Amino acid sequence: MSKSLHQTLMPRTAVMILLGLFAAPFVTQASPLAVTDDTGKAISFTRQPVRIVSLSPGATELLFAAGAGSQVVGTVIGADAPEAAKKIERLGDVNALKYERLQALKPDVIVIWRDMTHELVLESLQKLRLPIYQVSLRNFDEMPASIRRLGRLAGTSSTAETAARQLEERVAALPKRPAPKAISDAPAVFFMMWDVPLYTVGSRHLMNDAMRRCGARNIFDDIDFPAPIVEFEEIKKRNPDVILMGAPPITSRDWRERWSRFPAVTAVATRQMIHFADIRLTRMGPTAIDAVPALCEQLKPMRKGAPR
Repeated sequence: MSKSLHQTLMPRTAVMILLGLFAAPFVTQASPLAVTDDTGKAISFTRQPVRIVSLSPGATELLFAAGAGSQVVGTVIGADAPEAAKKIERLGDVNALKYERLQALKPDVIVIWRDMTHELVLESLQKLRLPIYQVSLRNFDEMPASIRRLGRLAGTSSTAETAARQLEERVAALPKRPAPKAISDAPAVFFMMWDVPLYTVGSRHLMNDAMRRCGARNIFDDIDFPAPIVEFEEIKKRNPDVILMGAPPITSRDWRERWSRFPAVTAVATRQMIHFADIRLTRMGPTAIDAVPALCEQLKPMRKGAPR
């Protein structure tokens, strides 16, 4: 090679190498992602999350609806919908987690149901220094937007948008919430989720919204929490017209027998104690919508003025 040709090629080669060095970061570096969860909290990621741990049955169901089911690498006991969710590794109960196993799964993000997660559990999760995304729903109308947000989190916005629109149609087909005056005249219902301690539902639970749409009033709708523990004396004081028992038939029978010792309670005196144990409503995922019509049918005869 002649000296003049060598001198001509060297600058070009150097320029190409320099261009490659400057271009490389732009080719390999992932784009940052910013998302907002249901509580309004902003979360930043250096790249799109692909490994998700979901610590709520309802959140797991919502993730599947958003098209992110295949990205869920760990969940909790009770996350049984859809069918594919049963194959996901269990990390215990939300209040008794296998933290070492959770860390071993190396999730990009942990999804929790904010109001159903104890503060001490949340503190323990924060110590893992992993991003925490919070789901929080007060009623069925908020569910489509929650699915859209999960779609953005998981990078499945197209699927999530389709699911959200379908969900909007299903929610629109549900009975409308009556006016405040009408609901004040509705039968008062105590939903007994568990007996020891006495768990019920407050205003931040889909069962509360379902009861209202069915023309009934939750006697604890003034508690701004999904599943509060209540005192027996307070239940007697609020004197429900109906006791709705969310347990299997045999358990409900035992509960009914125990209530029979308190005839001063209107629901006991009138024998308006109903067994209703559709776990879709207590799980609070999209399939909860399908459980509302049956609930309305059971509560229909209890409405004030309805034939007994």
